[in-house]
Amino acid sequence: MIRKKILIVAPFTVLPGEKGFNRFRYIAEELAMLGHEVELVTSNYSHAEKSFRQPDAEQWSEAALPYQLTLIEESGYKRNVSFARIRSHRRFERNLKLYLELKENKVDVVYAAYPLMGAAQLAGSFAKRLGVPFILDIQDIWPESINSVLKLPDRWLKLLLAPMTAYANQVYKLADYIVGVSDTYVARGKAANRKAKAYHCLFIGADQAYFDVCASRKVEVNKPMGEFWITYIGTLSHSYDIETVIKAVALLERTGYRDMVFNIFGSGPHESRYRELAKQLQAPVRFMGHQSYEDMIPYLVRSDVAANAISRGARASVTNKIGDFLFAGLPMINSCENKEVMKMVTDCHIGFNYRPGDYTECAHYIALLFHQKQFSRQLGVNSRNLAESRFDRRKTYPELYKLILNT
Repeated sequence: MIRKKILIVAPFTVLPGEKGFNRFRYIAEELAMLGHEVELVTSNYSHAEKSFRQPDAEQWSEAALPYQLTLIEESGYKRNVSFARIRSHRRFERNLKLYLELKENKVDVVYAAYPLMGAAQLAGSFAKRLGVPFILDIQDIWPESINSVLKLPDRWLKLLLAPMTAYANQVYKLADYIVGVSDTYVARGKAANRKAKAYHCLFIGADQAYFDVCASRKVEVNKPMGEFWITYIGTLSHSYDIETVIKAVALLERTGYRDMVFNIFGSGPHESRYRELAKQLQAPVRFMGHQSYEDMIPYLVRSDVAANAISRGARASVTNKIGDFLFAGLPMINSCENKEVMKMVTDCHIGFNYRPGDYTECAHYIALLFHQKQFSRQLGVNSRNLAESRFDRRKTYPELYKLILNT
C-alpha cells in the first residue's frame, strides 16, 4: 500500500472530548489507522459549544491523536446569525490562506468541507497550485440555505444572492471529485461542475458498533412506566420547527393524552423562546440541554418517536440526526420538505411526513403512533434495517477511503 499524505480542511468539525461525533474527525482517524499521514485543519473556536479550544489540551496532543491537528485562529461569536460570525469566519479564512501559503510539506490529496465557502475555495486553490486532487464534501448548500433566515420569495432570493451564488459555483468548479451528504447536495455541486471525475453521495450516518455501545451504557435513564417520548436532537434555531412539535404535544395534553413528553436535546439561539412557548402552553416538554453523544444515545433508544423537525423553506436534506434516529429503531415524524428525505420516509416505511407549521397534523401522527403500538414497532424495525444497510459508516465510508486513496 502506498502511504499518502492527506490534508483535511473542516472548520466546523468536532474534536475528541467535545460533544458530538463528527464526520471529518471520524474520516481523519480511520485514514490514519489505515497507515496514512493525515492532517486535520480546523478552527480554534468550537461552533457547537461557542467556546475557544485550548491548543495545548492533552486529548489533542500529538501523542493522543493518530493524525496531526492544526488549529487556525478566528475571533469567535455567540450568535449563529450575526456580523460577529461573519467577521470571525473572515479572520479564519485570512489565517488559513497564510497557513497554506507557508505550508512546506507537500500533500497528495486535499479534502475539504463545504461550507465554509472561503475555506473550501482556499483548499481547492491550494490543491490546484500543488497539482494534486481536490475532493469537496458538501455538508450544506450555501448561499441557498440563507433563505431559512431571510424567508424571501425564490426570485428575490436569487437576485439578492446572485454574487454569492456565482462565487459558490466557482468553488464547486475547483473540485476534481464531489461528495455530498445527500443526493440533493451532490446534484447541486454537479449542476455547477459537470467536469468532475466522480460524484458520490455519502450519508453522514453513524458508526453502528459505537452507537450500540453507547445505547447499552449503564446510565440511569428515568422513564416512568407508561410515558410516551417524542425526541428531538440538534440545534435550537430558525432552521428547526421545534415550535410545531411543542404546540402538537400541548394540543394532545389538552385533549386527554397525559403521558406524552417531548424531549429536546440541544441548545441554540431560540432556546429561551421555545422555553417560554412551552411554559405559556403548559406543554409537556423537557429541555435536556446539549449533552455528549454518549450520554444522549441511551435516552434516544428509550424514546418512542423521533422528531425530524425542520422549518418551512430550510434547505436541509439528510442531516446527521437522521442516522441516529434510524439506528435507535424509532418511527419518525418528519417536516423536512426535501423530496429526497420525504421519499425515504414513505418508500422505506419509517414514519410520516407532516407539513411544517401544521401542529394539528403533527399531533395526529403522534397520536396514531401512540395508539398503533404494533404498527409503530414495525416502523421502528424498518428504521433500524435502513440504518444498517445505508447509514453504517463502517460499511459506507470505505468507498470514500477508496476514492481518496485511488485519486
